[in-house]
Amino acid sequence: MTPTDEHTDNDIAAISDKLLAARTSCTGLPGFPGALPQTLETAYKIQELSMSKWDDKVIGWKIGGIPPHLQEQLQDVRLCGPIYEKSVKRSDGTNHLLMPVFKDGYSAFEAEFIIELGDTSALPATGLTLEQVKSVVTRIFIGFEMASSPIQDVNAIGSTAVISDFGINSGIIIGAEVTNWRDIDISSVDVTVNIDGTQFGPTKPKPDLEGPFGAVKFLIEHLKKRGTDMPVGTLASTGAITGVHDSGAGAKADITFDGLGKLSLELVPNK
Repeated sequence: MTPTDEHTDNDIAAISDKLLAARTSCTGLPGFPGALPQTLETAYKIQELSMSKWDDKVIGWKIGGIPPHLQEQLQDVRLCGPIYEKSVKRSDGTNHLLMPVFKDGYSAFEAEFIIELGDTSALPATGLTLEQVKSVVTRIFIGFEMASSPIQDVNAIGSTAVISDFGINSGIIIGAEVTNWRDIDISSVDVTVNIDGTQFGPTKPKPDLEGPFGAVKFLIEHLKKRGTDMPVGTLASTGAITGVHDSGAGAKADITFDGLGKLSLELVPNK
């Protein structure tokens, strides 16, 4: 049976206001601020209402996975949230970057490919093929998504909590450009994350529409379905390759995309 929500417009507004207040004040939340949405539709309504009130420009989207045990209930395998211009940092591989996180909330390291998109307007709204997805890719970078939320244990609470709070995105790092991405198979690249001396990986991205290009397919179809604008140059942070690594302020990480480049960063409390 498909779940239904009983959230009124007032309920959605109240949840959005509490999430925005926590983000603005860098205050942690011990749980979800209201009744947890049971459907993707309600969660995205909360996200979109919060976006309409947030004073920054959306330059891209993070894509994450919905855990297998929730996929039947939510009737999807991926989710997304906005990436804001002021939260983006760039790295040439030699600079050590400080990434702000919610000290009393949740945060995690995620190594990802960042894909820049061109004009998607001529693509169909559903059923995109791998070739169609690749046709609108303009550039690919190695990168990192800073997942952080005021909500403690947000991932354990569930995907609708993640979606409601901007997809728990708190910024991305754009690293070296993969200039020869059309000539190599990015799913053959070994990615390693070392957090305070503990190594995760090497792990390869999933291939074709199971991996980064599948994340782009989802994003294009999702935004077309919701009637959301997707300007030329939109970025897609395409999903954690080595896993979602829960961490906190003070943690340091070195990320290696074998043969493509490196990133170095440290988590600091958000102000």
